[in-house]
Amino acid sequence: MKASFNWLKEFVDFSLAPHDLAHAMTMAGFEVEGISKIDNDAIFDVNITPNRPDCLSIIGLSREISAILEIPLKRITVELQKQEGRGPDVEVQDNKLCRRYSSRTIRGVKSASSPDWLKKRLESHGIRTSCSIVDITNYVLMEMGQPLHAFDLDKLSGQKISVKTAGTEKYFRTLDGENRSLSKDVLLIWDAEKPVALAGIMGGLDSEVSSSSTNILLESACFDAVSIRRASKSLNAASESSYRFERGTDIDNVVLALDRAAQMIAELAGGTISGLTDVYSGPFMPKQIFISFDKITSLIGIKIDELHSSRILNNLGFNIRREGEGIVATPPAFRQDIQRDVDIIEEIARLYGYGHIPATLPCIKMCPTPANRKEHIIDIINNSMSKSGFSEVINYSFISPDSLDSLNISLSDERRLLIKIKNPLKKEEAAMRTTLLPSLLNNVNLNFNKGEKSIRFYEISRVFIGSGEKLPREKLQMAAIYHKDESLSLWPDKHDGFYDLKGVLEAILAELRIYNCHFNTVADQIQPYLHPGKSCSLSLNGETIGSLGTLHPLILEAFDIKGDISMLEIFDVDGLSDKTDFKLSYKSIPKFPFIVRDIAVIVSRDIPFQQVRDEILSASSNIIESVNLFDIYTGKPIPDDKKSLAFSIRYRSHDRTLTDEEVDSLHSSIVEKMKTSLNADLRS
Repeated sequence: MKASFNWLKEFVDFSLAPHDLAHAMTMAGFEVEGISKIDNDAIFDVNITPNRPDCLSIIGLSREISAILEIPLKRITVELQKQEGRGPDVEVQDNKLCRRYSSRTIRGVKSASSPDWLKKRLESHGIRTSCSIVDITNYVLMEMGQPLHAFDLDKLSGQKISVKTAGTEKYFRTLDGENRSLSKDVLLIWDAEKPVALAGIMGGLDSEVSSSSTNILLESACFDAVSIRRASKSLNAASESSYRFERGTDIDNVVLALDRAAQMIAELAGGTISGLTDVYSGPFMPKQIFISFDKITSLIGIKIDELHSSRILNNLGFNIRREGEGIVATPPAFRQDIQRDVDIIEEIARLYGYGHIPATLPCIKMCPTPANRKEHIIDIINNSMSKSGFSEVINYSFISPDSLDSLNISLSDERRLLIKIKNPLKKEEAAMRTTLLPSLLNNVNLNFNKGEKSIRFYEISRVFIGSGEKLPREKLQMAAIYHKDESLSLWPDKHDGFYDLKGVLEAILAELRIYNCHFNTVADQIQPYLHPGKSCSLSLNGETIGSLGTLHPLILEAFDIKGDISMLEIFDVDGLSDKTDFKLSYKSIPKFPFIVRDIAVIVSRDIPFQQVRDEILSASSNIIESVNLFDIYTGKPIPDDKKSLAFSIRYRSHDRTLTDEEVDSLHSSIVEKMKTSLNADLRS
């Protein structure tokens, strides 16, 4: 909005230079974006935020300047010396769309050209001048923020006004010559026969005031903001009036602005002013808002003197009274943006001056926030896989139903409970996936075709199992795929990739603090797509939680992949949250020395290492500190159906130094126990 420095000075007797005033206004929330010089005046270009329609006028900005500088405001007063006759006939049919409608007639005017001072003031604010009647309505609009409209009274049928919606009226021709198509809910101003104006937006061409007009009807009203905005947008008709009505106007300002315009017309164009017609649906009922002093201090961050706070609000036009530990503030009618106590506290801070509020760090009570266990587990897996050199992949959640056949998954497996897509983009993505493995194998195939042979991929994502209910059963799974490019090895490294991936899994379990996971090689627990001699299932507390192994050659052939591919699956990542214990516990450094004894036993090849280790740990003694496997041997002189496992057992007591005799005794009992339970032989 444009605002004249000299015009503002007529209402507030300040002594600031234009740039100093602009700075004060900007710091109080009314940014002055530019200052232009016109003759002996400075024109401010002020950015008015949408919630402050009360400042879309000279008097509105003057009120703010008065409060900012604490200088009294010179208010507009109007005294109509002579009024003849009754006011015009006015009927308002919808008092929700038109809350107040005031009007007067002025007869015998001489609508000549406006005086130079009036023309210059309007032109400096970007308003085109016309005859004196129209110029005066525009002047009052800029001065007081209240839109007015003048009708040629002699062009109104019946010389009466009715405010109602368009109804069956289809078209209306506005002042700009446009023939506009109306909807039935557009609010119009009617005479006795026809519409004569778009309410709050623009007058009609057939009732406009010209230099030849002698009798006029002057309108000042308060229309519903939502209705005016909707009509303005639908009709593509905007004006200075609609701009203000859309944001809300001061209902208490309606009659004062009407009388101000009538007085100026009588002074500049002559004529006789009629009595007032004021159709008012009900008096404005201001809202009373309680603000506690403690809340003012809490939100602003500093304690502002109670008298200072009250003085700021009084300067802004609020009525204030003390109540308990706070104040009750009643905002004026023009402050429609004030709805809550925080709005009033913002006004106190704004006028107190943000520059006077010291910048301080907020007081924060630091306390550990409990992490989401499921998200924490995912983070641990991601970090562990990254440390092992694996790259995370993200695939679409769709698979081809045929891929389950390629994986040799039985028809009774729950992974066959597919959720079919009604409109798949292609048949390869016709169902929601129930396993992550097909997508990872497609990733391997793509990379092999691109010449990349060293593959370390993993994915953590949800699978969708049909449940027969409205929604499927979802599981968060993790799967990894591994192919070792032996051509990159600098020395012969013939061990199977299965063991590399097993080490990766053990690292994950160690970081999750899961120490009792077992690797089972029972045939009916092995996944159908894994090599029966190079695979196992993962069990924890008797529950199968995943699988590990080398993919069967026939499965790889079905996916057109050549080479040895190892894979790892965790079937329910979310379920691990109940099986992990992230609580840290500490124990003192041992005071007493340990004793190490090595043992090598020959057992059947079918017996896994874990079973032998568990047998050692099952000894009824609390001095076995650790059991570590350090050698596996097959070959002569070991029989073909046997293998040698060598363990290092560490013994230590927490309350005394162990003797060789008691360690030897326990060690011998462990050997005898393994001979009995595992049919083991001590290797010499």
